[in-house]
Formats: sequence, C-alpha cells, structure tokens
Amino acid sequence: MIQDRTFLNLADNSGAKLVQCIRVYKSDKVEVGSLILVAVKQTRPQSKLKKGQVLKAIVVRLTRPTSRKNGSFIKCFDNSVVLLNSKNEFYGTRLIGPVTNELRKKKLVKILSLTKFIV
Repeated sequence: MIQDRTFLNLADNSGAKLVQCIRVYKSDKVEVGSLILVAVKQTRPQSKLKKGQVLKAIVVRLTRPTSRKNGSFIKCFDNSVVLLNSKNEFYGTRLIGPVTNELRKKKLVKILSLTKFIV
C-alpha cells in the first residue's frame, strides 16, 4: 500500500533511483494509474534531476494484489512509478520492467507504448 512517506522505485530512465511519496491526489486508495506527489531521494550520476526535487508521478506497479474482471488477481514485486514534469510529460523515454493492462482503462496509453512488457 502506498501512503505518505512510502519509498518507491522508478520504472523509467529519468535518472532518479528512489523517490518518496509526499501526497496522494484525489483519494486515499492508490491504484495503478493514480497520480501522486513525490520527492527525489537518490539519483544516478550525471542526472538532470536533483536530490530533493518535488515532482508528480504515476503509479505503474503495486505489490498489493489487484483484481480483474475475470476473477484473477495480479501482484508485482515492487511499487514503481513514472515521473512527470510540470507540463505532465514523461521525463524518461523508456520504461523498465512490466506494467499492468489497467493503465489502458485510465487512458494512459502513452505509458503502454513506451514499455516492452504488458501484463
């Protein structure tokens, strides 16, 4: 479950390694495709992002099981996000690891086009 002060991994090549959730927008329950506010905690060398920078992010993977209409559940091994800039555009150009098909229902098809694996 993602809440305030939860540490999250990055699923893109934006240059950050680890972020911390500051705020969850619109609801208390975080799902795949939810918008959250994060702070950058660790970065890679020669990254455009700086430690302490505050950005928006979209959740692409959750460790909590997510139910589907056919009765099955899907669960990932880590909580991962994709970073957005002030114009709500993606920082990275590629996504690392699989993403769930629930992003299509949230009309986030751009994320699905950047990844290799859709579960």
